[in-house]
Amino acid sequence: MATGRTYSYIVKSASGIGLTPWIQIATPSATAIELLRVELGEEDSTTSQMETLELTRRTTNSTLPNVAERTPLNPNDPGTLLAGTSITNAIGIATGTGSFGGSMMRWNFNVLNGLLYVPVPEERLVLAPTNFYTFQFTASPAANTWSGHIIYREIT
Repeated sequence: MATGRTYSYIVKSASGIGLTPWIQIATPSATAIELLRVELGEEDSTTSQMETLELTRRTTNSTLPNVAERTPLNPNDPGTLLAGTSITNAIGIATGTGSFGGSMMRWNFNVLNGLLYVPVPEERLVLAPTNFYTFQFTASPAANTWSGHIIYREIT
């Protein structure tokens, strides 16, 4: 099992989401991360609908408007090595989309239940250094407001 500090990447009230990336994780040159948990859901709908969310590796950055909050789960740990800018670790509707590098994961879920991805240790995704990873829907979702978090561990 990998060792490292664990952080929460917060997704707050993202709305107006369409087909463009709306969450981006950018790994620095000396640090990979391991995804431990992804939990996303809609805040304001009572309508049942199925959605498909894809995690994609990109070779260049996308540009998103809001820097994502990234906080250590242990308050004694230092801040994350994942920088926070509109071209690194950000949320919102992308105004520019990076070059496609490959699909990593696809999840189908009902918005009333939300998405909960908690893989067993042998199946955890490792996001390699010096890459950009985006989450985007495969079809435009209904007009919902999305929130949640991504728990990750830095591997240095």
